[in-house]
Amino acid sequence: MASTSAKSFHVRSTSFPSKSHPNLARVQECLHLVKAWEACPSRKAQLVTRLGHLKDLYASVNAFLQLPLTQQVLCGKESLVVELMDDFLCLMDACGLVKDSLQQTREQHQSLRSMLRRGDSGLEAGICAYQCSKKRMKKKMDKCLRLVKSVEKHASSSGDNLDVVDQVIKDVRDVTVSTFSLLSLIVSGRRSTQSIFSRLLSSKSHVAEGDEDCVTELERADVAIFRLLGHSSKTVREDVAQEAQIQMQALDLKLSETEAELEDVFRCMIQAKVSLLNIVAGC
Repeated sequence: MASTSAKSFHVRSTSFPSKSHPNLARVQECLHLVKAWEACPSRKAQLVTRLGHLKDLYASVNAFLQLPLTQQVLCGKESLVVELMDDFLCLMDACGLVKDSLQQTREQHQSLRSMLRRGDSGLEAGICAYQCSKKRMKKKMDKCLRLVKSVEKHASSSGDNLDVVDQVIKDVRDVTVSTFSLLSLIVSGRRSTQSIFSRLLSSKSHVAEGDEDCVTELERADVAIFRLLGHSSKTVREDVAQEAQIQMQALDLKLSETEAELEDVFRCMIQAKVSLLNIVAGC
C-alpha cells in the first residue's frame, strides 16, 4: 500500500503526514502568525512584524518544498507549479517596487532634514520636488497593485477540494497578496495631502497618539513637511521645523527596518521560485 502511494503522482491529503511532519507544522505555525497579525487592531504600527512573519513563512515553505513527497505531488501538477512561479515573479516585482519607493522616501526625507539644519534657501523647492516624486510614487504603487491583483485572480480560482500541498500554496499566495496590497496602499497614501492636512489642522495640529487607523506615520510626516511650505528655512517657525524633523527622524528608522525585512522576504521568494524550478526540471 505504501509502495503504491509512493509511485502515485496524485497524492491526496490523507497520504501526507499533515499533523505530524515538522516541516508542515512549521508552515502552518507561520501562516497562523501572519493571519493573526491581520486581526490586530494596531497592525499598521507593526508592519515590520508582519514582514518578519512573512519571511519566516517563506523560509518554512522552502523547507516544505524540499520534502520528497511534496516534490512528488507537485510533479503531477506541472501547470500549477508554472503558474505559481509566474505568481512569485509578479510578487517579487511588487516587493521591489515597494522597497524602491520606501528607499526613495527615506533619502528625500534625509535631504529635507539636512536643508532644515543648514537653513538652506532651497527648502521650498526641495519640498515641491518631494511633492512631485510622491505623484510618481503613487503611479508605481498603482502598478504594484495591478501586479498583486493579477496573482489574486489565480488564488481565487482555486477549487474547494484541495490536498495539503494545494492548500499550502493557496494560503501562502493569499497572505502575500494581502501583505503587498496593504503596503501599496500605505506607501501611495489613501487620501490626498490636502485632505490629510485639513483633517489634522481643522481643530488641532496633532492627532492623538495611537490614532493609527486614521492617519499613517507616512501621512503624519507628509503633513509636517508640507506645513513648511511658504517659508524660507530662515523664517520657518522653530516649533514647525522641529516637528518636521521629529516626524522624519522617527519615520527614518521604521523605513530602514521595513526595507531590510522586504529585502529578506525578496530573497526567500527567490529561493522558493528556484525550488519550484528545480522540481519542474526533475519531473
